[in-house]
Amino acid sequence: MLRPLLASLVKTPGMKISGVFLCLLFAHPVFAECGIPAGELFTVARVSDGDTLKLQDGRSVRVLGINAPEITHGSKAGQPLGRESRAAAQAFVDASKGRVRLGFEREVKDHYGRLLAHVYDARGRSLAVAQLRSGMAMQVAVPPNAAQAQCLADAERAARKQSPGMWRNSYWQPLPTKSMRNDETGFRLVRGRITKVSINSAVWLEFEGKLVARVAKKDWSAFAYQKSDWLALKGREMELRGWIRPQKSKPRPNSKAPQQFKPLVMQLRSPSSMSVIAR
Repeated sequence: MLRPLLASLVKTPGMKISGVFLCLLFAHPVFAECGIPAGELFTVARVSDGDTLKLQDGRSVRVLGINAPEITHGSKAGQPLGRESRAAAQAFVDASKGRVRLGFEREVKDHYGRLLAHVYDARGRSLAVAQLRSGMAMQVAVPPNAAQAQCLADAERAARKQSPGMWRNSYWQPLPTKSMRNDETGFRLVRGRITKVSINSAVWLEFEGKLVARVAKKDWSAFAYQKSDWLALKGREMELRGWIRPQKSKPRPNSKAPQQFKPLVMQLRSPSSMSVIAR
């Protein structure tokens, strides 16, 4: 009786419902996970990896809220547990008889043309939560699609205490920034001490070793930090997660000497991508 009522009231996983109905909603076992599934079921043609699906209608879906290990694509090497993560996602889809529901937020497609969606099975269970619980993915939040960030972070935190999957694999342990090599790019979990904070058109957090983290001005509001808060991070040990990319030094205007940059940069988009470990 509850499901038809929800279908008429709920449009997206991020919607809030107040009052007595909220208590009734979360007392129902189907909705013990992040989000509120609604809408039609889509047939999955292929599970591409642990966070990407291909639908029968030809569209690709990038699962919101998580990042799974890469699998080998041609000459591009995969990451540890990439195949296992894809197998876990496949098992989730198979248990739903190959059909899933999609929930959208503000940004519906990425620059590859893939749908950006929360994915649920026929019973309303979340693929992102399932992958986090089994240690087959890490939580990420990329604005403006961050409605479930806290819920998914809580799911990861509980799993991390049990150390399944990625959390017991040496590759996925926090990588010390002071020992990083220039070729250590892609999605990683890192840990290090901030040696310098600069604020101009972006916030730059320089770490021991080869890494600098960047927070673009458009994302400052998501962090709710004042200038003094950013500056106070100097000297603190931090844990970061995100995509590391190479960064090259550039020529200085009217100078023969190049402007030197740290060779690796990580773009931080959400507060859930960074945490203070110690002073």
